Amino acid sequence: MQQMQKQYRRLEKDEGSVSSKDNFEGAFKNNFYLSKEFAEFCSKNSNVELSNVTTEDGHFYLLNNKNISISNYNNDICDFFICNKISFMRVLNINNSTAEKKSIIEYSIIFQKKYEDAIKDYKHSFKEGVRQSKKYGLTCKILKEDLSPLDTVYFIYQSQVDRLNSFILPKSFFEDYIKLKGSVLFIVYFEDEPVSYGLGAEYKDNIYLSFAGSKTDFFKYRANNKLYDEIIKYACSKGLNVHLGLGISGTGYQKFKENTGAVNFKCERFPDDGVLINIGNKLLKLDLLKYFIKIINKLYEKRLVYFMIPFT
Repeated sequence: MQQMQKQYRRLEKDEGSVSSKDNFEGAFKNNFYLSKEFAEFCSKNSNVELSNVTTEDGHFYLLNNKNISISNYNNDICDFFICNKISFMRVLNINNSTAEKKSIIEYSIIFQKKYEDAIKDYKHSFKEGVRQSKKYGLTCKILKEDLSPLDTVYFIYQSQVDRLNSFILPKSFFEDYIKLKGSVLFIVYFEDEPVSYGLGAEYKDNIYLSFAGSKTDFFKYRANNKLYDEIIKYACSKGLNVHLGLGISGTGYQKFKENTGAVNFKCERFPDDGVLINIGNKLLKLDLLKYFIKIINKLYEKRLVYFMIPFT
């Protein structure tokens, strides 16, 4: 246990920070993932009773022995979690792309800025994709707490997860998410057809993108570029940090986030189950597992929600 605690402290000291302390800490100051609303949502959809623990550093919600939140926890909180065998995810102020020892899971953030400055941070490939999306005439609608487009959104989500051969969250999960007080839904259209969506939550000075996807037939129209450009434009107009959430290091999706100007931050997990994550990620690519996954989805919907938290 002592060796584990020393390892957490050594990481921050050895690798140093890559973003200004004010920017990084500010992005976690008003954290939606630490709110009661988010905790109750997770409890309902996982069918696990909510509990909580209070320390000198704050109030934390748990499902069984799992801290459902993502934050930039300090060393004392991490030590407390470890000593009490509470699993957690912490984000470090370290650019995972350039870290000496990368984490398998990383967390992406675009800090508060003006839109004209955000455009300057777009990498060439992303900027070119945005330009092409304008040529194809893609448009975007922004909806709040609106259930009417749920069937369309869930269809795109299902198709996306099926393509990735992964576990799927139930439709009721999306119904409850859209009902959250700060829910925001971005839908991109080609003519009158919805082709891409982004579902997130706006909370104080942050916006959290939890789910996003596009119809494969419209990748060539750069629907994803249009979607993320609209999300960033919206956030800039309201002075929000954009939390693009968790992802697997080295994947195309994480590179795409980086091209939007986001920093992919290094993460620490307890317990550190990186080997299992790597194995699972490889197994999901096997077609033989497709039918097994579908059976698990039907039999253990609520359990899967619990398993996938944090799920951004």
